[in-house]
Amino acid sequence: MAKTPSDHLLYSLEELVPYDFEKFKFKLQNTSLEKEHSRIPRGQLQTAQPVKLAMLLVTHYGEDYAVQLTLQVLRAINQHLLAEELHRAINVVVLTYETNSY
Repeated sequence: MAKTPSDHLLYSLEELVPYDFEKFKFKLQNTSLEKEHSRIPRGQLQTAQPVKLAMLLVTHYGEDYAVQLTLQVLRAINQHLLAEELHRAINVVVLTYETNSY
């Protein structure tokens, strides 16, 4: 079964060590969002572990914006390699989808 963008997002969150995961959540709470989006409530965000946070991101923002926001926050906390891996994985998913849909 092919991996979805949500699967790749979860993998990226699981790759963060605890300190960096806490930095990710802090930065996520303080990042500017597109106007049509509101913040995940702080109480839900603070207690979330990777699986729960991935679910919150996708549920709250939709899969595409959740991935975009994750990339932005990963770069902001200097997790450039992980951001690049996610970016590449998502591009492969999109290309695979486009190829299979014709």
